[in-house]
Order: sequence, then C-alpha cells, then structure tokens
Amino acid sequence: MKKDLEEIQKIIGKLELNSKTQIKDLLNYFLQTHLNRNKVDNFIGDYPTFIEPVHLEDNVRIGDDVLLGPNVYIGKDSEIKDYVEISNSIIFDNVFIGKNNKLGNCIIGKNTSLVCENINVNNCVIVGNIKSKEDLYKIIYKFE
Repeated sequence: MKKDLEEIQKIIGKLELNSKTQIKDLLNYFLQTHLNRNKVDNFIGDYPTFIEPVHLEDNVRIGDDVLLGPNVYIGKDSEIKDYVEISNSIIFDNVFIGKNNKLGNCIIGKNTSLVCENINVNNCVIVGNIKSKEDLYKIIYKFE
C-alpha cells in the first residue's frame, strides 16, 4: 500500500497533460487492490457513516453527518468537517476538508487545505490551499 501511495503522490506532484489516464488507472488500481476491508478503529468523531471499504490512518478527525465510502482512503492527521461526502477517493496525510463538500473519484494531495464550502467535484486531483470556489477552479486538475 505504501509503495502505491508514494507512486500516486509522485505523479500528482508533477501533473502533465498526458498523466490523466495514468492517474485514473492508479486511483482505480489502488482502491481495488488495497481497500478490501475496513480499517476505521482509530478516528476522532461522533458516529460518521461508513460504506465499506473505508481505510483511516491515525488521528483522523471526522465531523457530524459525514458519509465516507465506498472505497475511501484517508491519511493520518487529516480533518473532515461536518456534512461531507467522500467516495472512491484517496485523501493523503494532513488534509483539511471544509463543511458541506462532496468529493467523488478524487485524489487530494498531502498538506492540502480545502477551506471553501459547498462544492461538488468529481474525477479530479486537488493540491494546495483552496480558500474559495474561484481558487478551486484555478487549481483543479480534471481527469475524466
């Protein structure tokens, strides 16, 4: 698992136009290969809803009414605020996702902060600090 996560992180660190298919293939491969059972025993939060499989690393903080899954990996020291839905996605370490956001088939890079609220994005890579919807659409990398 660690080796595949490092490979994905390396690719999203230097995105190019020709990497769209590679990213989509790596995302699908990782989710199918490594997420065959739940690991949700070490999180901080009140009763999120999990649709198997979901894999949470250490010190993940989850807000109210959060729906995770299916096929979600969340790295250590990440925080997911209230009313968030995430499916078929990889969230790397030390990520902050603000309230009322919906992410599907996404890769969120290490140390990314998605402060804006009320967004719905699919099939994309997000890396950096996003404070508004305008910031998001400047930095988003779609791989449909």
